[in-house]
Amino acid sequence: MLDPLTPRQSVYLRQQLARILNDPQVPPEAADHIYQAFRTELEALTRTRPATLVYTGWRGAARHRVRDDLEAALARAGGRLHVIVGYNPDTGDPPGGDLWTYEWATNTPGVTVETHPAPWHIRELSKAAGPYRNGYMLGLASGRTTGDFEVLAHLHPRSRGAAGTAAYADYMGLRIRKEPAT
Repeated sequence: MLDPLTPRQSVYLRQQLARILNDPQVPPEAADHIYQAFRTELEALTRTRPATLVYTGWRGAARHRVRDDLEAALARAGGRLHVIVGYNPDTGDPPGGDLWTYEWATNTPGVTVETHPAPWHIRELSKAAGPYRNGYMLGLASGRTTGDFEVLAHLHPRSRGAAGTAAYADYMGLRIRKEPAT
């Protein structure tokens, strides 16, 4: 993914395109079509990227806590947020924090969601499928984002998976918000 263009770069590209398309050898219909396509692409390149949030939480997390903390994250991000969560929309697993996060993200304007279900079907991974997935989500998000990035963890004394993800995020030096799950 490219970094957003600066206003100066955007103006320069528009000027160059206008110079090329104003050539008498370019048919007006073709120039209009090219300019329209370029305008759409240019607008996409000048928009800043949304902040990225990786969610991890206890399966018994309270819905209102999850939603309140996600709303606060969205406000901090300026109204645009990309959420990465280990939820499987095909099976509805796991319940709790991941489910509440997925539901909130799919129904909130300015928010996009990316899901990464744990590969429980791989016999050799056994109970390690969740921790592998959690580490993958942290690495994926931290490796591809140049904008704001944080981890939101709803923790409970019985939340081994979320606690492990939070500990690994700390180890990686990522910005993390640890909140009570209830």
